[in-house]
Amino acid sequence: MEIEVVLYGKLRERGERSDDTTGSIGSVKIEIEEDSCITDIMGLLEIKKDEVSHIFLNREYSDIERKVEDGDRLALFPRDMALLYKWYFTKKK
Repeated sequence: MEIEVVLYGKLRERGERSDDTTGSIGSVKIEIEEDSCITDIMGLLEIKKDEVSHIFLNREYSDIERKVEDGDRLALFPRDMALLYKWYFTKKK
């Protein structure tokens, strides 16, 4: 199974740059095991839980233990880009 992980801010260094004008977004496609969750993906990319402020899976604000499936798109935002999403979205598990 394969998913795309989009990395923002300082996390972008863990992926390839996909935005030629600003260089602010990195992305990487990775192979995952069946029944993987977001925590597993972060482990593969060597991203610690305390480095991430917001997680979106398929454009839904997500819990770190949420399962991922083939073809999903995961977006990770670093702590230094902390936004007010938690006030407007409920985490999906």
